[in-house]
Amino acid sequence: MKNTGVLVANDLKRERLKSTNANLHRLGVTNCVISNYDGRKLPHIFKKFDRCLLDAPCSGLGVIARDPSIKVQKTWEDVRKLSHLQKELVKAAIDCVDSNSKTGGYIVYSTCSISVEENEAVVDFALKHRYVKLVEMGLEVGAPGLVRYNEKRFHPSMSMARRIYPHTHNMDGFFVAKFKKFANGEKSTESISTLQEEESVNKTKKEK
Repeated sequence: MKNTGVLVANDLKRERLKSTNANLHRLGVTNCVISNYDGRKLPHIFKKFDRCLLDAPCSGLGVIARDPSIKVQKTWEDVRKLSHLQKELVKAAIDCVDSNSKTGGYIVYSTCSISVEENEAVVDFALKHRYVKLVEMGLEVGAPGLVRYNEKRFHPSMSMARRIYPHTHNMDGFFVAKFKKFANGEKSTESISTLQEEESVNKTKKEK
């Protein structure tokens, strides 16, 4: 952005804001406002952003190589709770962005986890509840997002998301997906039901 426009950096944990502020000064960033809110409440505070990056809180299952304690500290219940929080946060991130932006309308969702529940399942939830679509990121590294996992089936465009594996790409495990918002507001209950019916029909056809 070359210090033009306005950049908002939000973090729930107040104790981390000092290092954020120090890094901004060190890098010569002068167009950034630091805020300390629950991310789920941001749409009631900020509106009409051009772009939003949601670096979501996650289980950290992608960084076990650096922190082996994660293997014994994290449980399936932790992943389930985080997935629920991530779904609320991704809705808020999308709601903060203006689909009519002439220069943006983009949302990037990322985690340092490799679990489907925290990644594809969250992206799939966003696709069903908001007017967004996945778009290419132009990343040369990473494997395609999963379009199917066990009994789960995701939209074919999920392959545009990227999964980074420690054993394959020689870096921390990571997931990233890029949305383009094409309309403001949230999808109605009727449209969600229609979409679910269509998916059920398509699944039946594939099974036959």
